[in-house]
Amino acid sequence: MKINQFLKINAVAIAAVMFTGSIMSFKIAEKKAESTQYYYNSNSVATGAFSQESNWAEGSGSSCVMLGNKPCTITVPEGQDLIDVIGGLTNDQVLAIHPSERRQ
Repeated sequence: MKINQFLKINAVAIAAVMFTGSIMSFKIAEKKAESTQYYYNSNSVATGAFSQESNWAEGSGSSCVMLGNKPCTITVPEGQDLIDVIGGLTNDQVLAIHPSERRQ
């Protein structure tokens, strides 16, 4: 009987705690979304080469040690593709958004 009385008195508080807990679980799931790292795995510096998806590979490659004014790695946010980030850009534009470019 004491349990029934406790539940009746605190029903709103119990519902609020349960609701808050369910909302918090969604926020934790949202924070787990991760970006994807790509590295430039081509020697080409031809016009538009840096924006060609085929010149990039997923992962953290050792190609970053190559010489030349080329990009090294690029991070693509969760929910986007590589082409969403670099598609249609010139080589200079890719280098401008790219923090790890290599220079001779």
